[in-house]
Amino acid sequence: MRSTSSRPARSHRSSRPTDRTGVTGSVRRRRAGRIGRIGRIGTVVLMSGALAALGGPPVSAEREVVPTGPVTAPARSAPVPVPRDGELGIAAQTFTLASEGVVEVRLVLPDGVDPAAFDARSVLVVTSHRAIDDRVGFQQVLDGELTRTEDTFDISLDPLIADPNLLAVEGTTITVRVPTEALTRTPQALQLGQAGVHPVVFELRLRDRAVGEVTTFVNRLPSTPSTAGDLAVAFLMTETTDPTIEPDGAVAVPAAARAELVRLAESLAAMDAAAAQVTDVTGVTDVAVPRGVLVEPSVVGSLVASDAELAADLLPGLERSVLLSAPRLPLDPSSAADADLDATYATWLRSGEDQLRSILPVTPTDRSVHVVERSLDDRGAELVRNLGTQLLVLPYPFYDGLEGSLRGFTDISQLVTVGLADGNTVPAAIVDPYFAAQLEAGADDPVLGAVEVVAELVVLAGDIDDDGLVVDRHSVLLALPDLGVPDPALMSELTSLLLSTPGLQLVEPGDLPRITTTLLNDGRLVTVTLPAAAGPDLSSRVDRIDEISAEVLAYATMLPEGAEDVARWTAAIDAYPSSAMTDDDVDASMASIREDFTAIRTAVVPPPPFSLTLTGRESNLRFSLANTSDQELTVRVQLSSPKIRFPDGDRIEVLPPRSETDVVVRAEALSNGKSSVFLRIFTPGGEGDVQVVPEVVLTARVTSFAGIGQLITGAGLLLIVTWWANHVRRSRRSQQAERHQSRHPASRRVTASVGAPGATSPDAAAAAAPPPDHDDQDDQDDQDDQDDQDDQDGHDGHDEPADRAEPEPEPGDGDGDGDDTPDPTPDPTPDRREVSPDAAASSLPPS
Repeated sequence: MRSTSSRPARSHRSSRPTDRTGVTGSVRRRRAGRIGRIGRIGTVVLMSGALAALGGPPVSAEREVVPTGPVTAPARSAPVPVPRDGELGIAAQTFTLASEGVVEVRLVLPDGVDPAAFDARSVLVVTSHRAIDDRVGFQQVLDGELTRTEDTFDISLDPLIADPNLLAVEGTTITVRVPTEALTRTPQALQLGQAGVHPVVFELRLRDRAVGEVTTFVNRLPSTPSTAGDLAVAFLMTETTDPTIEPDGAVAVPAAARAELVRLAESLAAMDAAAAQVTDVTGVTDVAVPRGVLVEPSVVGSLVASDAELAADLLPGLERSVLLSAPRLPLDPSSAADADLDATYATWLRSGEDQLRSILPVTPTDRSVHVVERSLDDRGAELVRNLGTQLLVLPYPFYDGLEGSLRGFTDISQLVTVGLADGNTVPAAIVDPYFAAQLEAGADDPVLGAVEVVAELVVLAGDIDDDGLVVDRHSVLLALPDLGVPDPALMSELTSLLLSTPGLQLVEPGDLPRITTTLLNDGRLVTVTLPAAAGPDLSSRVDRIDEISAEVLAYATMLPEGAEDVARWTAAIDAYPSSAMTDDDVDASMASIREDFTAIRTAVVPPPPFSLTLTGRESNLRFSLANTSDQELTVRVQLSSPKIRFPDGDRIEVLPPRSETDVVVRAEALSNGKSSVFLRIFTPGGEGDVQVVPEVVLTARVTSFAGIGQLITGAGLLLIVTWWANHVRRSRRSQQAERHQSRHPASRRVTASVGAPGATSPDAAAAAAPPPDHDDQDDQDDQDDQDDQDDQDGHDGHDEPADRAEPEPEPGDGDGDGDDTPDPTPDPTPDRREVSPDAAASSLPPS
């Protein structure tokens, strides 16, 4: 028997009966450990309940149901294991047999044993033990504590005797057959009195001394077929090595990843070959081995492009598998959700499915199963659930540390419930740590490792049936502890045994939520809570991605359409969120891209600072731009000045490679004088102004306004002189008019009282008056002279006493007579009217 290291405690079912409804009462769970080679831990009691639903199809409708196979599976050849000192090895054996069947075993002799030395005292002793009741008993057997001995059977190795049960001696191997019987005990056969899994010990004795032994298991079927259903078993293998993402975003397959893919191709091919052998025995054609495979889409794509030989070996196996959906590049859903990259994860997931579908068009992809490779937080679980996940696959160490976990008392044949913060739940299958450890150790002895795994599955199915539960509503997920790729030889043996063992059936991982019950504890769901955070933190990386994305968008507008640099930058930035890249990897890639930006900027050579003179209102400003690169570059030219306007605004200039380009810009002068002109060169597009080269300051002198200024100045002076002369002339005329106003005839005209009936206007009266008499005119002139003299003396010749009182008007018409009747007699007092200075001046004789 193989020696085993210390094993973790495992949960088991007790043989305590339960009712057939599938609802258990208090079910005893026991854990068995190992102290040294033989040891055990005492039992503990866990109160739990289990809900089992009756009926339901046990396998996926997409694949043909794999038959249980023949009663006796053919002995299979496998790589000859190297036995340890004092131990036999098993190269092939029969596992399942009828009650009166024959067990064939090919044994590998211990190191140092030469078959040529066999003599009459060389014998192979075969010992059978009673059937194992449950997983506790099976664990005890693995730890060396066998069940009670049932029978022994000797096979002579003496060449002279030629025992018929010694079939062959070839090199370091011997092939023997062991007849079995159920109801009797005779020397001609080995008794296996009970149906079930029996430990069988093969001991090699030479000259009465034990030189090697090995313990294996055989599955003796009952005399009447069992009515219990089949225990569902699902294979899961994943690619655990991340690809290498180069600074330019290209995906490379590292040596470790390639070795893992080689192993995956061999394992898938071995499984298909084993299925083909079972097909030959059963007569069933095209038996597909249900299995879930998770590979990185980018790795498969890179492999197809770079390693056609390995791709040719791998793709046929993938075509016959169910490929679990994965993002096109590794991206942890927890990291994506915590960094608000939900949309990126969803896009990458669709891209990964599309990439696999383009390579394997007939192979289905399944996003209903999400494999938790390292850890998963609540937001990450919500993300994958919203994208279609119906089952989480949890490695046992991760599950063991969750809040609400039953740890070592968990029944791994049922699903646990993962509670989410939004109130939803997701079922989860747990990778059993004991089966995982056996798959890992089975690489050393593939046949015995496969026998141990299948034997324990049969025991587990019987344990479930003994508890009164529905076997076909339970399942087991087989995977390595790291969810990687198992050994090809082990998978070949394991596939053959699973396809040929009654009571077991292979299903796809996506079938588990539909056919497996949910674990209860005291009638309540066993619900675990995910951690608040998991995966690498991508928040700071997202900010840097936004910055360089804006730069790429700007510099891409400088390059021709379809430029390789733009495609390379875009591919690199698209890969930055991947959890396969560290922060240092991202920083190195960003530095490489910014070096490209620097090369583009230095290729644009602006003119050196120079001076220019604008002699007209509208002129052209000329300068040249050089492009020293090997590709065409496009820039945006901007000119600005406080005294010059550029009506065309910013200009887009295309600079041919390895040449200079003359740039002509229209300019409009706003004023004379010396001014600075600022020449700036930007990328044509992008967010904001991304400056390509440092600002160039030109000096401009504007002289276009010299002649016009003098003309305007002279015209202004002429207007001022004209206005001043006109003003002086008008002032003199006004003064003369005021001096001679009293001498104007209009100032002495007598008019009728204002408002008198029949009165005429002064102008009309003057027009109707007869021509003046010359004598009267002379008298008037004399009177005017007298008035002038009076003016000089200070009085007007009609002085009246200063104290003369004015008569108070009588009430009535205002004339003092006391009545209201208008006085028809006109006032004889002449009405002296003043005339305007202009009127007086117009009547003066010419000077």
